[in-house]
Amino acid sequence: MNKVLLAPLLVLLSIAAQAQDKFFHPGTYYTPSGEKVTGLLYIPSTTAVHLFFKSDESAHFKKIAIADIKAVVIPFKNDSLVVVTEDNKDDKKYFATFWFATPVTTFYYKIHERFSPGNHDVALGGPVARSPGTVNSNLVPMYQDGNTTREVTKANYIDVLSKAFADDAALVQKIQNKGFKFKELDEIIDEYKQESTHYKAQ
Repeated sequence: MNKVLLAPLLVLLSIAAQAQDKFFHPGTYYTPSGEKVTGLLYIPSTTAVHLFFKSDESAHFKKIAIADIKAVVIPFKNDSLVVVTEDNKDDKKYFATFWFATPVTTFYYKIHERFSPGNHDVALGGPVARSPGTVNSNLVPMYQDGNTTREVTKANYIDVLSKAFADDAALVQKIQNKGFKFKELDEIIDEYKQESTHYKAQ
């Protein structure tokens, strides 16, 4: 390779490596067998099926598949994630954040990210440019169903919440009488936390 081209390339690679390093934070991940592994962690996105791990700042990173992870804790980012499956399918594992729990089930959020590319901007007499894209995130409510999780939807939320809130008969009655709409999930949860003997005892 031409030495004139080699020097700028090495500089670019060095800059890229330094930029990547800033995304690593001290943390811990746990394997499915319970082994605790501590070092520097980087999860490229909440929809990723792997994370990057380095034992220390000078080490080269390794890619750890989501199948080899049970939970992740990154104190600096206040992140605590668990790995769960969706619809009982091993090929549908994801990083979930804890939402809340009742005596009979646990609820999580699956964070779904969608990238929208930028639009072409045509300047008269000038070059064509593309505006930067955006990343849109939305929280998908999930509930524990045996050894897997399933999505809470408009079609099933009355049945799912009626079973989950069995310790609050008045709230269950209100849900079944359609006193809450699906879009009011947060309001339902807030009322449960205020009235439930489960939460009052905590």
